[in-house]
Amino acid sequence: MSALSVLVVAGDEGVRELARDVLVQAGDQVLVASGIPSGIASAERHPPDLAFVDVGLGQGAALALVHHLRALGDATYVIAMATKETLEIAAHALSLGASGLLLMPPSGDELLSAATTARTRRGRDAERTAMRREVEETKRLMNYGGRLAALGAGTSMDDVGGGVAQTFREITGAPVVLVYAQAATDSQDLRAIAAIGEPDAPPPFSDELGLMRYAESRALEVVPLVAGRLAAGHVLLGRSSAPPDGRRAALPALAAQAATTIALVTERARGSGGALKDSETSAYTFSYFVDIAGREIDKAHRHDRRFALATLALGDDDSRRSAALPVEVSETVLGAVRDSDVLARIDAREFYLLLPETSGIGAHACRRRVLSMRRDDGEPRLAGVAAGVAAYPHDGRDLLRLLRAAKRRAEASRGSPVERLRLFRLPLADAIDALSWDAELALARGPVTPETPRALELPVHDVVALSLCALELAARGGAVSVYVSAQAGPGLAAALSAHPAAAREGGLHVLDVRHRDGCEDVVAVALFAEHGAWALFGRQTGGSFTGMHAADPRLADLFARKLVEAAGR
Repeated sequence: MSALSVLVVAGDEGVRELARDVLVQAGDQVLVASGIPSGIASAERHPPDLAFVDVGLGQGAALALVHHLRALGDATYVIAMATKETLEIAAHALSLGASGLLLMPPSGDELLSAATTARTRRGRDAERTAMRREVEETKRLMNYGGRLAALGAGTSMDDVGGGVAQTFREITGAPVVLVYAQAATDSQDLRAIAAIGEPDAPPPFSDELGLMRYAESRALEVVPLVAGRLAAGHVLLGRSSAPPDGRRAALPALAAQAATTIALVTERARGSGGALKDSETSAYTFSYFVDIAGREIDKAHRHDRRFALATLALGDDDSRRSAALPVEVSETVLGAVRDSDVLARIDAREFYLLLPETSGIGAHACRRRVLSMRRDDGEPRLAGVAAGVAAYPHDGRDLLRLLRAAKRRAEASRGSPVERLRLFRLPLADAIDALSWDAELALARGPVTPETPRALELPVHDVVALSLCALELAARGGAVSVYVSAQAGPGLAAALSAHPAAAREGGLHVLDVRHRDGCEDVVAVALFAEHGAWALFGRQTGGSFTGMHAADPRLADLFARKLVEAAGR
């Protein structure tokens, strides 16, 4: 039995000493007080499990101490001690909540018996409290299981993933929760279907080994979503204060329910028909997209054909007037692509676009065409949408590798200054000046990446060498498409025109913009390759060039379009 904390308040020193000796020998912790004020002070400093109170102290004023001890907490077991003369006061003490009565002077056995009763009561109360908590926890866990099961009535994997993530966050208190499910039928790869918190660069797609490495590198706990032989994915949890033992023990059962729910929704989507479309937009479902993409990959592999795909991800602020909504994205893309192209809605904020018989250069042109579409007020129809493209076989020979490449490029494009500086509204010369003014601020905003515009101050012959190097690297991947401003004499345009890659598919477009105001000294290059895009822009004074360059597809799109517009093409 555990030790009790005992308070003895008695005016008789012999009673105090007897209680101390007997109860300390029994292993309890004993505090004694000879008067009411010291008794109250001791009780407030250390609320006792058991208190012996001489109710005759202060001519009955000790009743206030009995009341005060009960007010400190129901767990305190109070024994009133009284002489024959103070039995009436003891009766009042019992009515105020005292649990027993001892006649003074008490014997040692009586004190030990009272302590044993208090100890038994405390154990019984603790057991009752634990059982009550266990029942409440069981009800809570059953509620979580019911919530996970109810998700199976839906058809959107986005909703299912979000519900699973939210449930696991409530159970564990984890600051970060990631949910991964099977990316496609018969695939060993996993795709992220939900994320809560601020995860550190989670992979949108990954095989299981890669996901385990990611979890280990970020100190994330991995909970497999497994029900018997059914494996539906994984939940990754950020470290947090440990949940109650009951919840921790219940994680496997809840993970099994989540696995069953995900499998049910996946199977329903698979069996609902290959031509099933999203209920909100005119886009196809992810399952249909995977089926068509698999056929396209097989055809490309068998017959040495090409195709490309793009991902389009909406921004996080749909409350802005200019932000694109899913229906608008679907209508805009379908109005700009061919009938043979396949648009699929993946979740609430992402679309995939399959482009059969399309090279990387063609995919860049498609992306440029879609993102350049305007509303009646001149604002971009797809404001806040990040787009990335990937081409077969350069960026991969299976669907998931292609999607990884496209999604990585889409995320990289979010930092582009094109929309932030509203460059699409500016003439060519003003766009170059705006970027020059913004260069220092851009560098201060965050880490420099290949997509970040970087300043150049070089002799013109070094700029020519840099551009030829970029063209040479681009040409290794196949076709290239180059837009370059014309200069008098043997300048940059002449050097690029002499390169063998300029005669390939896509070609070289030399655009004379010198007749435009402010463009007399403009030097600009927009280069598109199978694996990406690059832009160089600035001004030439004599034999020197001052400007910037960046591997930013949005900037390359901008300058290709601005050069064409300024040249009057």
